[in-house]
Amino acid sequence: MRTLPPAVATAVHVATLARKAGLPIPPKVFAVLETAAAPWPAEWLLAPLPGDPIRVVELFAGPGGWSEGIATVLGIRVDAVGVDISPDACATARVAGHRRVCADITTLDPEHIALRYTAAVIISPPCPAFSPAGKLSGLEARNIQILCDAIAYVGEAAGFIPMEWHHNDYDGECECVPDDPDGKGCHGDGFAPRSGATWDEVREMAADVSDPRIALMLEVVIWPLALQAAGAPIRWMAMEQSSNLPEDILDDLSCEFSCAEWFYTSREIMEAADYGLPSRRKRVYMIASRVYTPTVTRRIRPLSTTSMAQALGWQPGEFVNTRGNRPIDPKTGRAKGGNTFSADGPSWCLTGKSRTWKREGDGLRLTKSEAGLLVGFRRSYPWQGSRTSAFQQAADVVSPVMAAIVLSGMFGALGEALVRDYLAQLYDMDDMLAPDSYDLAT
Repeated sequence: MRTLPPAVATAVHVATLARKAGLPIPPKVFAVLETAAAPWPAEWLLAPLPGDPIRVVELFAGPGGWSEGIATVLGIRVDAVGVDISPDACATARVAGHRRVCADITTLDPEHIALRYTAAVIISPPCPAFSPAGKLSGLEARNIQILCDAIAYVGEAAGFIPMEWHHNDYDGECECVPDDPDGKGCHGDGFAPRSGATWDEVREMAADVSDPRIALMLEVVIWPLALQAAGAPIRWMAMEQSSNLPEDILDDLSCEFSCAEWFYTSREIMEAADYGLPSRRKRVYMIASRVYTPTVTRRIRPLSTTSMAQALGWQPGEFVNTRGNRPIDPKTGRAKGGNTFSADGPSWCLTGKSRTWKREGDGLRLTKSEAGLLVGFRRSYPWQGSRTSAFQQAADVVSPVMAAIVLSGMFGALGEALVRDYLAQLYDMDDMLAPDSYDLAT
């Protein structure tokens, strides 16, 4: 663990005493903390007090899918800060009540002193390099090999290579001193010393991939292991990515967590429409936990299907046009190129181009709030930025419903009941409150 500069250590001490006494932190002290903690919250330099929520870092956090899943669907209070490079996505999240740092994640230090009490990391790297909607460069053998080589080095950089592996590399001639105070000796807990490589140098190992977004998958293992190496009480990690993510990459990520003695690592491909959402979106989710709890491996069963028409309050029989007027196929009587689908089932997966979707019956285009509703956000969610930006945010975001399903076991929550209740509020409330169904008191 990095030590605090003397002035900062004094400020932390004074601020901690003030918190324990229920007093405000003196402004001059807070200014010292704020400077030292930037870009993270000043209070994150202080140790949590009993009853404080756990601290969570969300990377590639977007407009708030994971945040909403935790706070709104599961109803769990956490002390979370998200990081994203998109100003509009950060603005959306902030208006919705979620804290954001607008920055390039690769420029941040995962061992920053303000992160020393972080308990969990949630990561959703960009998916275009792996998704069918992109160019699939992430599936090329050369790019996979470069990325996997870099992933395999993260444990060595963090100091989590098993000591016997390290000694085998030296044919038994290792000169490391056990528990050397400068961190260069073999650790008494069975790990070899850290390699000495900085995280920027580790990231540089993946710099030769053809699309820089592929290299962002490195952050999935860099941040959790860096926090573990820094002495943070990191408990678990959750990740979301395109279902096309190669098994080789997933295997290497799992291997790094296992070598660092994380208790449990699992991944699963999940289709959003199988869990009550009115739009399709197939993604792979990975969780890793350092500690055992009975709920970590809990799974939520698939839920009833919700149609697009049901979610948006449309009449049955509507079709959605996705690509404008196109030539008619004489064999089918419908437009060529697959540019329409029935709203009587879940919609196609949203993309940034979904802003052009319109209802065939009257030409009415989807609104920003309707796009959000299709991926599990309440109608009133405050999407910021242009129409193009808002639809791209909705296309990229992790659904709050899927976030709750994936994380419910990590929080020990009654996930299925809470998810069902949330879905009913989103998509069934109008029917439940219809006057012909209930004799409402006035």
